[in-house]
Amino acid sequence: MQAVNEDIRFAFQNPIPAYAADLMCFAAATAFTWYLLAPPTTGVLYTGWSMAFGFVVCPLVLAAEGPMARVFGDRVGIDVVFAVVCGALGAALFSMLAPPGISAATASHAMGVFLALALGSRLFVHHPRPLSRRLEPILVIGRSELGRSIAESVEKQRNREFEIVGFLSAEDTDLEGNEHGIPVLGKIHDVEKWVEELGIKRVVVAPRGREDHFPAQELLWTKLRGCRVESGLDFYERLTGRIYLKNLRSSYLIFSHGFGSRRPLSVVSKRILDLLVSTVGLFAVSPVMILTALAIRLDSKGPIIFEQQRIGQDGKAFRVRKFRSMFDNAEAATGPCFTQEQDSRITRVGYFIRKTRIDELPQLWNVFRGEMSLVGPRPERPEFIEELNDRYPYFSLRSSLKPGITGWAQIRHGYVSDFAGFEEKLSFDLYYMKHRSLWVDLSILWKTAKTVVQLQGV
Repeated sequence: MQAVNEDIRFAFQNPIPAYAADLMCFAAATAFTWYLLAPPTTGVLYTGWSMAFGFVVCPLVLAAEGPMARVFGDRVGIDVVFAVVCGALGAALFSMLAPPGISAATASHAMGVFLALALGSRLFVHHPRPLSRRLEPILVIGRSELGRSIAESVEKQRNREFEIVGFLSAEDTDLEGNEHGIPVLGKIHDVEKWVEELGIKRVVVAPRGREDHFPAQELLWTKLRGCRVESGLDFYERLTGRIYLKNLRSSYLIFSHGFGSRRPLSVVSKRILDLLVSTVGLFAVSPVMILTALAIRLDSKGPIIFEQQRIGQDGKAFRVRKFRSMFDNAEAATGPCFTQEQDSRITRVGYFIRKTRIDELPQLWNVFRGEMSLVGPRPERPEFIEELNDRYPYFSLRSSLKPGITGWAQIRHGYVSDFAGFEEKLSFDLYYMKHRSLWVDLSILWKTAKTVVQLQGV
């Protein structure tokens, strides 16, 4: 599982600036081309058509991570190639669909200028930080499992901005060695000394538990001198996009911000989004659904639509609908079980519709009926719920929300093939529950769309 870093901040913040930047690029490209090439008589028509088309093309180019991530990192090649392909397709469509009076050459020229500007914006405007920027040094208080997890996550950051320079231990006998190659500098009471000596601007407190002595006086003075003192749980959460589950106490969930009640405005806005997208979606994707139904019928025997009981909000059971991607009666011999990565029960058509998430399209009807939402924790089968609730004490909290077709856990972790995999998935679901908002839902829907286009499903 790859660390999340900058993706989280973009996913859980207002994505408008990224869209606005690309729309500005599009406006500049069309204005420049009109000034040079467009006949004066078609100026209004050209400008209106090109700007309207920009609202279709800009999201395609934004698919190169767009507001969900930054271009620099280990996927830079894939992202830029993806943007170029999307831009080229947009240019072709622009030329083909342009109304009379606008030449294909003019339209293509505008799209070429836009693509150059948009990629420039992606590389320079959206870049998270100068490459030469010095990493921020961090001091970790406590040699704990949480501290080690933080060190691991910092190491895996795609666009690193932090560097852990040392640990401070609460035990006199625990002052030697290192954690992930990071030295143990001394005792926690020496925090003031090391902050001053190393120029530390951020201290992360990650004790083993209540048994660890908390250097309150020293940390207070450190904070008053301008150093940021941060909870290890909060830092880990912001760094990874998930809640740290080991030794998690109910008090953390109760007193931390988020995990709010079902506020009327939030519930209404989410339901309006669900109704709008599910209604338009059912009509828009109906040709795809018809072709999928035909392919399933020709590929294997059995029903086209597969129905299965799932547990929804407040523990209520409902029937979820999907396109059948496995052979009929696939669980007749095994009973209820998880889908494996190379599952022999999946049909030829099934592999494709699972990769593209087309198999999930009938769930738009569940969303329309109010049994599901577009975004939320995935609904689980009743055969697995008891075991999951026994293994993970906070698993039942997921039922406070409507289950979703997609979700934060889905785009960050994907599907699981055994009970053990649900621990990490739960940590992402709890993170979504804490930070959920309309903007978060829109960002997750956008990331899901990108996953579909790049065939990253299972």
